[in-house]
Amino acid sequence: MPPSLKERLEQFKDLPPMPNTMHMVLKEMDSISANSKSLEKIIAQDPVLAAKILKMANSPLYGATSKVNTISHAITILGFDEVKNLVIGLSLVQAFGDESGIEGFSTKDLWLHSMGVATTSMMIAKSSGNGFDPDECFTMGLLHDIGRFIICRSFKKDLEGILKLQDEKKCPLAVAEEEYGLSHSEVGAFLVQKWQLSQEMMSAVRYHHRPKSAGEDEPLCAVIYLADQLCHKLSFGWTTKWIPKGVILPKSLPLKKEQVQEIAKEMKKTKDELEESWSQAMGG
Repeated sequence: MPPSLKERLEQFKDLPPMPNTMHMVLKEMDSISANSKSLEKIIAQDPVLAAKILKMANSPLYGATSKVNTISHAITILGFDEVKNLVIGLSLVQAFGDESGIEGFSTKDLWLHSMGVATTSMMIAKSSGNGFDPDECFTMGLLHDIGRFIICRSFKKDLEGILKLQDEKKCPLAVAEEEYGLSHSEVGAFLVQKWQLSQEMMSAVRYHHRPKSAGEDEPLCAVIYLADQLCHKLSFGWTTKWIPKGVILPKSLPLKKEQVQEIAKEMKKTKDELEESWSQAMGG
């Protein structure tokens, strides 16, 4: 991280704390006693979140054959890991849900992109057979652009300068950020470090545009890098101008081109349902 940016962030007083529900879930997941009852107890402490979980469980995306009226039923129908991922995603949405007020940066679309990358990352992890934890990859996908929310909320003047530079250079937004000196990847990594999440999580946020720089975490970062590319190609939620024409398959991922095409087809098939379900959950 450039020294000037690090100093600026260290002095910044408005970095948000980790959402309490997310903190409780991640802490509980580290416990050997974690189970459906403990997850249900955490969700019950947040009635708004519980209502959103039930709305998701009853959406066409999950194809429930009967009305899901309780969190315990949702966990039974959807599975422990799926509900845990929903809790983490929706608690982040609640914490960062205010509209940015900046043209081209709808908070809802930014989150839909993050949800798409999370889902795609999980699919890549399952397909690769490389020992990746699909749920960990889901959370990494959710958080990969968290720095962009901070920039939209608290560095609006800088964002104007970045967007002007992007138009002048006709380059992807991440490239313009790097040249300007305010990278959403670095801002996000700083926040993840403040939240005391894992080194792997911080690497995924910092290096999801340049996984080769991630050292031993390169394969994990490559999962998010590939998922991010696919979601931009599918216009899943928010997308930036002047993205590269092709999709680059990182050599560090043990995937064949045909496997990536299958993942893209599956995401394309479920894109509308995913966007609709998450949009409804975010809407109240």
